[in-house]
Amino acid sequence: MSARGAAGAGDAGRRHWFYDSRILVCTFCLLAVMVIFWQVSRFEGFQPIFTCARDQDVDRDLLSVGMRACMGDAPSQAAQARCMHVVYLLACTDERWR
Repeated sequence: MSARGAAGAGDAGRRHWFYDSRILVCTFCLLAVMVIFWQVSRFEGFQPIFTCARDQDVDRDLLSVGMRACMGDAPSQAAQARCMHVVYLLACTDERWR
């Protein structure tokens, strides 16, 4: 057996101190899952990809027509909020990307 093989066999039983603490491992895993879901939520529509650069960059006619349509056709307050958000983004003439 080579010297390298013998040294590797002796190190197989040793573990890093981090893995001996169940609380640290669980905290790390929970934090990793939370960060992953937070990042995914940013790209799945919870935050817009772009916003209007200024309030003056909104087409007021398109915005008012869209708002009237949202108020008339949306069945719930949450649906109205989603519709108004989409109309606002569509009426934006100069976007600022994040």
